[in-house]
Amino acid sequence: MKTLLDTNILVHAYNKSSPQQKKASEIIRKAMQGDIEACLSPQVLYEFFAVVTSSKRVEHPMLPRDAAELCIDLWECNEIEKLNPSGVAPLDVFKCVKEYKLSKAEIFDCALAVTAKENEVVTVYTENVADFKRYKFLKALNPLT
Repeated sequence: MKTLLDTNILVHAYNKSSPQQKKASEIIRKAMQGDIEACLSPQVLYEFFAVVTSSKRVEHPMLPRDAAELCIDLWECNEIEKLNPSGVAPLDVFKCVKEYKLSKAEIFDCALAVTAKENEVVTVYTENVADFKRYKFLKALNPLT
């Protein structure tokens, strides 16, 4: 079962002050060893970089060069599948925006859900399970509980 890793799983894994760090880092370790069929999208890495380098978002932000190196390592890991949105993904995202009456930052989870659907991924590991409930084609699980 291919599982998309959401941004918050990565943030917890690499944020030493997170109470969920141990559980999240174990998920990343298993993904990088191929023990779980994990997937990442560029969007997740962009969001991860933005969060872990911001002193407004984490207690101990990473240096941008260190965060970039980590993102490169994750993207180059052969055991983690890479998901890219198709050229028509924006159309599907904005159709969902209309259907579900989304606004503001809700579009980011929508774009992630559409990318998962296009790549035949039906599960996402996320701390924010409620944010994905509306997408019936995607099962959101919180592996940190």
